[in-house]
Amino acid sequence: MKIKKPATENERVLATFLLVFIVYFGLDSLASLVFTEESLSFLRYRLTLSFIIGIIAGALFYLWAKPEEEEKPEEKPKVLDKSYAILERALSEDEALLLEIIRENEGITQDSLRFRTGFSKSKVSALLLNLEKKGIITRERLGRTYKVFIADWIKK
Repeated sequence: MKIKKPATENERVLATFLLVFIVYFGLDSLASLVFTEESLSFLRYRLTLSFIIGIIAGALFYLWAKPEEEEKPEEKPKVLDKSYAILERALSEDEALLLEIIRENEGITQDSLRFRTGFSKSKVSALLLNLEKKGIITRERLGRTYKVFIADWIKK
């Protein structure tokens, strides 16, 4: 049986904490069955030892469950055409961010832009309206949202 590694970082952390507590309580219960001495100093020693072993087991599991890094092919530096480079300097930081996302994902919806940037609905709408007034993007109605495209003169 192959053990499946946690898929996300949250699952990895949760599984680590669970392992720490399982090992801690398991060792403590086992030690209480094996050793019947109930002095206060022995109890502290037993609990401390169980906790330390639980932490070590959790740390080892956390390191083991680390996702394997995939080899990414070297990305070629993006060569921006002249009009885009000039345009980027004239825009605000937020507008430039939106433009870059739109350029990489031609036809992206306005809602998707909102989720990718973390901006509010009204901020994305206002920024896109400004870019559309400047002739930098075009928008097509798609149900209750818009699909956003880079203007043709920039693509050339």
